[in-house]
Amino acid sequence: MPRPKPLPIGLLSAVLIVFVLLFGSVSPAGQASQLLQITGTPVFLPLVANGSSSEWTQFAHDPMRTSFTEQVVPTPWRLKWIWNGPNTQGKVPATKFGLPRQSQPVTGGGRVYVAAGTRGVFALNNTSGAVVWNQTAIGSVNSTPAYDPRSDALLVVSANGRLYRLNAANGQILNQFNSGSTSSLPLPPALWEDTVYFSMGSKVFALDRVTLALRWEYNAGSAVETPPAYSPSTQTVVVVSADLYVHAINASNGSRRWRVKPPTPLQPGNPGNSDNEAEAKYGWPVIAEQHGLVFVRYRLHWQSIWDLDPNSIQNNAQLRQFFQNNRKDQPLFALRMSDGAEAFIPNVGNGGYGDGGYLPMGPLPAIARLADGKEVAYIPVRAGPCQAGYCDSRWDTHLGELLLDNQTVTGYQPGYVRFMDYTFVPTDEQPFVTVAGDMILAAHWEAGLAHQITDRSPARGATTTNLIRVSNLPHIATSQDEDACGTGLIASHYCASNLINTRYWPGGFYIYWKEGAVYDRYWSEYAGWVVSNNTIYFVSTDGAVIALEHGQPATSGISMNMTSIENNQPTPAPVLSEPIPYERAAEYAGWQASVEGQLVRVFNNGKAVYLSFIEPHQRQFVVRILKENWDAFPQPPESLYHAGQRVRVSGLIEWYQGGPVIYVSSPEQIFIIGE
Repeated sequence: MPRPKPLPIGLLSAVLIVFVLLFGSVSPAGQASQLLQITGTPVFLPLVANGSSSEWTQFAHDPMRTSFTEQVVPTPWRLKWIWNGPNTQGKVPATKFGLPRQSQPVTGGGRVYVAAGTRGVFALNNTSGAVVWNQTAIGSVNSTPAYDPRSDALLVVSANGRLYRLNAANGQILNQFNSGSTSSLPLPPALWEDTVYFSMGSKVFALDRVTLALRWEYNAGSAVETPPAYSPSTQTVVVVSADLYVHAINASNGSRRWRVKPPTPLQPGNPGNSDNEAEAKYGWPVIAEQHGLVFVRYRLHWQSIWDLDPNSIQNNAQLRQFFQNNRKDQPLFALRMSDGAEAFIPNVGNGGYGDGGYLPMGPLPAIARLADGKEVAYIPVRAGPCQAGYCDSRWDTHLGELLLDNQTVTGYQPGYVRFMDYTFVPTDEQPFVTVAGDMILAAHWEAGLAHQITDRSPARGATTTNLIRVSNLPHIATSQDEDACGTGLIASHYCASNLINTRYWPGGFYIYWKEGAVYDRYWSEYAGWVVSNNTIYFVSTDGAVIALEHGQPATSGISMNMTSIENNQPTPAPVLSEPIPYERAAEYAGWQASVEGQLVRVFNNGKAVYLSFIEPHQRQFVVRILKENWDAFPQPPESLYHAGQRVRVSGLIEWYQGGPVIYVSSPEQIFIIGE
């Protein structure tokens, strides 16, 4: 269903002024928006307290954390710039570094601001991507900052527990507030009107946006593990604490409106160690204003993705019955903003960027407004039948439209989903989603998936064989590993026919040229999309930021001389003569070496067998035996090796998801020293 083009900002402003003059204020206490009929067409006029809706000024776009913007950058797209990415030959430069998990670029004042961990905060020129300033004196910044357009200031939460207010033009520290606690979690602030809210330690703080004077603080009684979300219509701040409780706080005085634990039988704890535990960290509340709902998600155990069998669960009624019978497998909860009671069960199965028995926090819903002003959510969902014949629980993921009421689409209950077509990725690779108008942008760890909805008519989406239709927009691959367009590296970084990293993707843009799995060394766990100020930004898992804008991609762009690189033989890897303990493997990435240690876990996830020396093995040394090499072993590798064995593993030390790895293709690479 094509979406009408948004009105220009100036015209919207003029219409709003006329409406206010004729009918009085459209923003009674806490009211965030108003629908206005113009020539028979409903036009949604967002009353954004902190600047134009064309700017993405804080994490997930707004304090409700909707990950939705009305702004659409029409195709064709062209490359604007790439920051913290390749050199002019498309290769990884020595100055390359990773970004913190969930770091999003935000914009304002003609600049782009990026949280960069121990490197502080960068401000980039939005036109060229050049660095305007880099503030490093405020500690490690793992949280996306918030831009305040009324004072041209940047509000930054540091891991040292302080909220800094910076001059957005030059990065100078203007003032600061000390919470008295610290946290390395991503806890971006929420800005609304004259107040900035942020979480730190066991507390939530409300500060004056300019003076940073304390207005109130709320003690959750347990570590607050999510950033705050703010509901303008109810004037309520929502957070989730480590004990799995959701807190609704009165934004006017910091008093508690309600505190509830959603109806999950799971207890607080690390689900990597127990399937009876869950945690809230690395998630955030998402508010659906029109429906008075807040969504919260918990990280569940890896086994939960296998509990949902796509061969027996293939429609909404079966999904609903499954979650009613298996509440421990329910990752997403929809609570009423009024009292915290469960509004309905979302038919969203568990998934995320999981591997080797580990499943991190899965994707949160993006709350979108349709052209008629109705509110729905978009999120990866699950159910069979799969794309071809029998499948297991890794192959049943689709994008989904999550219904929030029983009126938007006839025949659907609140929490039911409509299945959508999209570039397939497995359940253990589910991406986070951004919605820009009718464009659905999904952030996979190797590529940015981009689609435009073309037909979401009521007859579509009930089954996975009659999907909501989409068309492909240009995708973004981390690296173009084959010359699919026959042009070599060109300045446009564009190939319309195919993108080929470790797998095939639809045509579009690439960041690196023949650099393979760049993300494995600089792994941030998740990628992300942002649409702001007529620009599309994609943050790859390795920390590069690629900016696109409307314009012809110039596929015949200026060719770069790759001869010196292409014709050179690769330099042989240096050889380490003595074995090293697994704890030192990262020091010798790129070397041929023998690594020793005692196995604590051996795990087969259907794609690879993992030999782990420490659990969880994320960002630690691990051995991977890929499926295509299993036949080289006299028995299944998981039966040859087991916890308690001391082994010496020989091979090239490479990178995998932020940690060192040796890929084993034959049993000769593994010597069992003893039990």
